[in-house]
Amino acid sequence: MNFSKKTTPVIKRPVSPAESKSKSRRLSKKQLLYGAGALLLALCLGAWLSLFLPFPELDAFIQRDWSTRVYDRGGNLIQILALENGIRREFTAYEAMPPDAIRVFLAAEDKDFFTHRGIDIAAIARAAYQNISSGKRVSGASTVTMQLARLVVPAKRRTFFAKLREARNALRIERRLSKRDILELYLNSIPFGFQTEGLTSAARNFFSLPLSEITSEQLCCLAVIPRRPAGYNPLEHPEACAEKAAVLYRSVFEPESGRPNSRQESQPDTLIEDRLLQAARTARRFEYPFNMPHYIEYLVRRYKAGDFYPQTEDISEVLQRETQPQRNRQTARQSEAAARTLPPDWYLTADSALSAQGEFWLQAQLKANPQARVRNGAVLIIENVTGNILAWVGSNSYFDDESNGKIDGVTALNQSGSSSKPFLYALALEKGWKPSDVLPDIPMRFGREEAYIPRNFNNRFNGPVRLRVALASSLNIPAVYLLNEIGAETYLQTLEQLGFQSIGTKGDEAGLSLALGSVPVPLYELVRAFSVFPRDGILLPLRSFTDGSTADGFSEPRTVYSADTARLICSILSDSAARAKGFGFSSTFKTPFPSIFKTGTANQFQSLVALAASSAFTVGVWMGNFAGDTVMGKTGSSAPAAIARDLLVRLHSRPLADGTLTPAQSFAEPEHWRRESVCALSGMPAGSACPNTVQEYLPSAFDGYHPFDTAGRHGMYERKNAQYGQGSNTYKQEGGGCTWHRMQNGHTVTVYPEEYRRWFANSTRHGTIGRPSNALTVIRPADGSHFVGSPDSGSIPIEITGGAEDTVQVEYDSLPPFILNRPFSGSLPSEKGEHSLSVRCGDEEVSVTFTVE
Repeated sequence: MNFSKKTTPVIKRPVSPAESKSKSRRLSKKQLLYGAGALLLALCLGAWLSLFLPFPELDAFIQRDWSTRVYDRGGNLIQILALENGIRREFTAYEAMPPDAIRVFLAAEDKDFFTHRGIDIAAIARAAYQNISSGKRVSGASTVTMQLARLVVPAKRRTFFAKLREARNALRIERRLSKRDILELYLNSIPFGFQTEGLTSAARNFFSLPLSEITSEQLCCLAVIPRRPAGYNPLEHPEACAEKAAVLYRSVFEPESGRPNSRQESQPDTLIEDRLLQAARTARRFEYPFNMPHYIEYLVRRYKAGDFYPQTEDISEVLQRETQPQRNRQTARQSEAAARTLPPDWYLTADSALSAQGEFWLQAQLKANPQARVRNGAVLIIENVTGNILAWVGSNSYFDDESNGKIDGVTALNQSGSSSKPFLYALALEKGWKPSDVLPDIPMRFGREEAYIPRNFNNRFNGPVRLRVALASSLNIPAVYLLNEIGAETYLQTLEQLGFQSIGTKGDEAGLSLALGSVPVPLYELVRAFSVFPRDGILLPLRSFTDGSTADGFSEPRTVYSADTARLICSILSDSAARAKGFGFSSTFKTPFPSIFKTGTANQFQSLVALAASSAFTVGVWMGNFAGDTVMGKTGSSAPAAIARDLLVRLHSRPLADGTLTPAQSFAEPEHWRRESVCALSGMPAGSACPNTVQEYLPSAFDGYHPFDTAGRHGMYERKNAQYGQGSNTYKQEGGGCTWHRMQNGHTVTVYPEEYRRWFANSTRHGTIGRPSNALTVIRPADGSHFVGSPDSGSIPIEITGGAEDTVQVEYDSLPPFILNRPFSGSLPSEKGEHSLSVRCGDEEVSVTFTVE
């Protein structure tokens, strides 16, 4: 049998056009739903991934500048720096925030801050319900983190998408920062209006109090201000502020708020409102202090440039290793990021009261000398042992625009005049000169191509003067003579070691005028360099901060001069008798304790400088005009010297702001020198014929060094200076006494070296001129010199010194030879072109060439 299954054929019903369209619509909706789901998933995934992306806006926000609080050494607030837009935004660490401040602001803005992750879903639902129910916006759902996100990335407009971005950024912040860090950043950044940001600045600006002294009631007043700064400002609307603050106060400090042991019973509403109103009425606009403005501006510039260095080693360590090689330590400057961001607080070594005293005395001196046509000045005071800056006065008045008061006279460039001479003389002592050596103060001409003819302040010549007298009396010609002997390049190297960074290439152009302080330098560098003398020759960076850090251009102490050299300079600059030739016995330089002074008047009397120091402090005072107007009336820097003296006396008679009072001490004696009796005129060891003698330091033999060893450090000096009779070889004559005086017929006869003949002929002194001891030399015209036109009525002056005979034979170009008698001086005819001059004296002959243009 054949069993087979029968199948029933399936007949498909035709699909109508309407049914086909409906099915396509169902498929499109399904695809759209899937697509929307995928898009939402992608968006959520993208939002989640964005949490891990860099957040440069937050980094920049954290690294913003704060309004640095600046305190002096006594803890007195002297400035709170305004930011570039005038806003004050102080910083207080979370740990230093009053606990009530945290409670109040969290109660006002975000009660659940410590339980959510940046977005409070419950608060959003609650706010949505309340806003929909009331038909208007009555509640917000922004968390503290969302408010911070709004500050980090401000939105141009308040839209739904801006709110989404705010929420996303809040999540990004929560991922990167701890709750404490978020709250700290938020409380220090809240905008209160009136150019005030942050709770600390708000407490100061609205109540004139530091945050630590704000009461709970005042905190509630502050907490409502950000909601509506114009309407809730307690300075202008205390009632409105108190009304809102009372509501907040009850929510935080009533017993049911959970604060234990604060208040056992609820207080009547009227009592709370009265207390809050009373608190609001205590609001007082804060008067921001503005002390030492030039100094603070200087520190900000240096800090922004990254020129801050950590604490340097103590000076006592440097003194102990003075003879040891300088340690080569790597000094780390602060990081570039830190250099851009000012710290919350600066604690300065300066004394604001001392600066105010200096400014007052400066103004008093200016008013006392109206005829002098000097309208400005500056003061800088430092502590010698530490290098701490104690006072900084940049001008007569910061707000005196007519006199350019905003220019800082401490850092402005001005010629130092004679105030820089001690640095040159100290170098001379290092090179072998002695305080007893004689220097020429006679008419002299230096240079070849360009002649340099220095003159003294009073246009007088003193003939032979001891080095001590030349420096103490600030004579110009001996200083130029010294520089000519030592060499300008060598002196410039010493100035560089002393920290004179401002000289640069201008020193090469100045030439011998460097000896007279012709190159402009700031008072800052002068004071820093002058302090090496009471500090045994050691240069310290000037410290600005109590932690020992410095804004100076270097960080390591360095020895510039030996301790004995520095002590000799202190001996000279404190010697009133040696100073008398130039200044008389002026009371301007008298103090109740040992002190040193050096003053200077710039070329054309454009500025006056005075430097003064005791064993403990160094003071610098500059007076002049920033516009370069010449000073008239009193000269010789007596006005700034009087200010420097008064400040030194004040420093040793009254304690500083931190209570320290430093007694004055005598300057140390040089260790390797001894006091001996020398002739007051020649500086040689005193002989029986010397009419006047003085006690002077002479070098002692030590450590294998003999002071008269021509192969040692004095060799250069002996070779170069025998001309004026002051070389150390003059001590080697028989008997070791003075050769300038001898007894004749019971009377003392003074015999001056032949080189002083012209000076002697024009003076009223008694004595004679000795035989020349130096080689034949043509002083004028100098070899290689250039004359422009006819310098002396168509003639060239001729001056010759030295030689063993009393006559010289002169040959000039092709003219017949002629004879000159001692003193060898005369004139030569002047004609354009190159000329040659030959001079013969006995067996000696010397020739020079020069040009007339």
